[in-house]
Amino acid sequence: MLLRRVQALACVPLPSGARLLRSGRGRAARTPSRSSRAVVDKPPAKPKRASPPPPPLVALPPLTRVRDLAKALQQPLERVLQRVAERANRKLHMRFGGARFEFANVRQVVVPFALAHDVAAHFGRRAALDTVEPAFSALPVRAPDAADSTITRTITRAPVVAVMGHVDHGKTTLLDTLRGARVAQREAHGITQTIHVCETQLSPSLRATFLDTPGHFHFFRMRASAAQVADLVVLVVAADEGCQLQTAEAIGAAEDAGLPIVACINKVDVAAPEQVARVERELREFVALQHCPVVAISATEARNLDALKAAVAAALEAPAAARARRVDVSAGAPAEGVVLESVAARGRGTVLRVLLRNGVLSKHDHFVAGMIHGAVRSLRDADGREVARALPGTVVDVVYANKSKYVDAPNESGFFVLPEARAKLVVEQRQMAIDYEENMIPDERYARSGRGADAQPDDEDDDEDDDLNEDDLVETKSVIVKADTAGSLTSIQDTVDQMPGISTARMGIGPITTKDIDVAINGKCPIFGFNVKLPAKEKKLAAARGVRVVLRTTIHGLIEDIEAFERTT
Repeated sequence: MLLRRVQALACVPLPSGARLLRSGRGRAARTPSRSSRAVVDKPPAKPKRASPPPPPLVALPPLTRVRDLAKALQQPLERVLQRVAERANRKLHMRFGGARFEFANVRQVVVPFALAHDVAAHFGRRAALDTVEPAFSALPVRAPDAADSTITRTITRAPVVAVMGHVDHGKTTLLDTLRGARVAQREAHGITQTIHVCETQLSPSLRATFLDTPGHFHFFRMRASAAQVADLVVLVVAADEGCQLQTAEAIGAAEDAGLPIVACINKVDVAAPEQVARVERELREFVALQHCPVVAISATEARNLDALKAAVAAALEAPAAARARRVDVSAGAPAEGVVLESVAARGRGTVLRVLLRNGVLSKHDHFVAGMIHGAVRSLRDADGREVARALPGTVVDVVYANKSKYVDAPNESGFFVLPEARAKLVVEQRQMAIDYEENMIPDERYARSGRGADAQPDDEDDDEDDDLNEDDLVETKSVIVKADTAGSLTSIQDTVDQMPGISTARMGIGPITTKDIDVAINGKCPIFGFNVKLPAKEKKLAAARGVRVVLRTTIHGLIEDIEAFERTT
């Protein structure tokens, strides 16, 4: 009977939506209650565990004082110092990059970025390199588009022309005639000994900045610097003398800089036509001058100067040359330039003669140049007029308020407008680079040059003893050198450095000071001054203390005096 009832129930259809649940043994199970149904359903997915945040990022410059590194990493100084250096013999010793460094105290410890990066990782921090050193911008070479004129404004800057040639071949006289001035008459012995600047109208639509470079052989660095910032070289050769040593040197400087050359044969008023033809043949022997324009002129009589201007303008207005002078002068573009010269001016301090390459320079701009950072106080153009701003392609004299502890005038260095804090950081980095090298153990400097302890000696040195022969030692004499400009001082230093018997106890620009006299007294050395003054107070002090002071108005005369002092016993 039970079997018949089960079979009857099996024939009853299930209501719509009903489910048939079976037990684990295959038998029908009871429908679970609402509370028990939750146990049968799939449990909700667990939330994924969030990945840990990356270590904090800290920006570090190429070189960092260990104290500043500890502050940046928010770690005690001693813990950071233990990862950088070890103490021995009351000094701190650091190893990095195969070199060893020795520091007298904690304040001197300079840490390179690669080592600072590893130290930061040890303390759970990430370090990113902050390249502090400024660099010249990649200047635009395309024509401005109206669509992006609101973003940037480009112009074709004024061209820069370097006038080069042998000494006394008429470079300054040529520029005097072009600008209607008489600089050549005011120069000592008629020799240019600094970079003069003038602006000249070459055509109704083209005005150029001319750099008058010294022709004397001692000023080779000035000529090379002028070639590096110029767009074209005007080579001046005297018809009565022809190509000389500095003529060939000027051609080489232009070739190295990849500049076009316009040659002019000067002094045709005192030379025969055969001499002019001979000089042109000499010029054509140089590969760089085989296809360049050659113009015969007389600077004193202003003869054929229009033809020279036309030749220079044609070379500068070529499409490729014009495109290369496209620069950014938008409001946000910081000024960039090159320091051509540093001059000590009475009542104004050190004045920087700057050639602008990009951007707009204005009063109160903060800048960095060499080891100096300061603020622009005033600007003067090539004619000495005070101006409110300077555009690319022009040369201005910058009077500034020095914001750094350094007073050495920069020369042949970049000039960059930066925020004051950034400019200060750049100077600090440059000083740290000097300190970093000075604290390297001397033997390691030799090893880093590629000849370490494992290097084999040269064959020619095999028979030589390690000990120096006393006969080979040269007794050096100390001198103090002062000059009117940084460029002149650099030229003198280049020559003096080649004198084995002379070392410089002190160098600087500007008049001779009491400090110079004190150093001369302590070092028992003479003072050599080029184009500088000896004030009455210092003159009296030098005479009373027996200090020898030699003043000259030509650089070759000063060099001859130093050479004579070297030969004295």
